[in-house]
Amino acid sequence: SVQSCQKPKLYDSDSANANARLSTQLPYIMAVSRFAHYLKVMMRDKIGSFMSREQADTFLNKWIINYVTPDDSASAETKARRPLREARVDVVEIPGKPGCYRAVAFLRPHFQLDELTVSLRLVAELPAPAK
Repeated sequence: SVQSCQKPKLYDSDSANANARLSTQLPYIMAVSRFAHYLKVMMRDKIGSFMSREQADTFLNKWIINYVTPDDSASAETKARRPLREARVDVVEIPGKPGCYRAVAFLRPHFQLDELTVSLRLVAELPAPAK
């Protein structure tokens, strides 16, 4: 895999250090960035006028589950269509910004070449509705 310019954090355990190193590699950063992009685009027109925090949370979790298969023995084709082993999105209100929310996504991808398990955490501010 290709290393990004991000320096991995150091931890007390070898497995945590290996996971930190994996999470700084470009394929995983690019995958998480793609999910962040879709999160923001989908929510841009939904936040504010009619969607509450709870509705946004439900909407995003129903969307992300379409990219999940917990089956480690799934075919390569299935893993390509559903690249995540686990995923969830928590939507929270941003204090002092009515109608604006923060989405915290927890993503655990399937790895094609790596035997380690890493969870990636993504925090994205969801934009206010487009006018």
